[in-house]
Amino acid sequence: MFIRKSVKKNKFQRYVFITITVLIAIGLVIPLAGLFQKQPVNTDSSQGTAQDVKSFQEQLATLESRVQENPGNAEVLMELGEAYVRYGKPDQAVKTFEQVLVIDPNNTQARYDMSYVYYLSNKSDLAIAQLKEIISIDPNHKEGHYLYGIILGNSKKDYAAGIQEMEKFIELAKEGIDAEKARQKIEEWKTLSGQN
Repeated sequence: MFIRKSVKKNKFQRYVFITITVLIAIGLVIPLAGLFQKQPVNTDSSQGTAQDVKSFQEQLATLESRVQENPGNAEVLMELGEAYVRYGKPDQAVKTFEQVLVIDPNNTQARYDMSYVYYLSNKSDLAIAQLKEIISIDPNHKEGHYLYGIILGNSKKDYAAGIQEMEKFIELAKEGIDAEKARQKIEEWKTLSGQN
């Protein structure tokens, strides 16, 4: 009986020893594998940013010349406006989106992009005006309800109205990462307003 216990004990110790050895080996191999991954060739960040700036300028120049050739083309104007947003030129972006709205007053994407620029520029009232217009044109504009809710809750501290917009967004989006973020915002605003 004593022999059986010592055999079982030895098997258990061997099993523990093998498990620990395997875990240590895995712990050493994974970090070493990272050393052999392909590294970027150009590590000079100043040269990369200069190339990026040149590329941005070329893209903007191309879009601006396309707009000059055909100023009534809403699609090209939208591309130019979105490029202005990407490259940090909010005032030019808004002017370009306004040109789109002269051509197509019901262009909800131009209004949404403009409202987003206004939101980022801390011009909540101007953003809200555009978002209300979007929702009057398209009551099921998911992104419009989401951004409107964010502005109402975060900027205006109107938690009840923000919650209402987020609930509408969730109703339209159903599931996904943004729907989960909306649910979290609702809970946060309920707590801040004392509804919990």
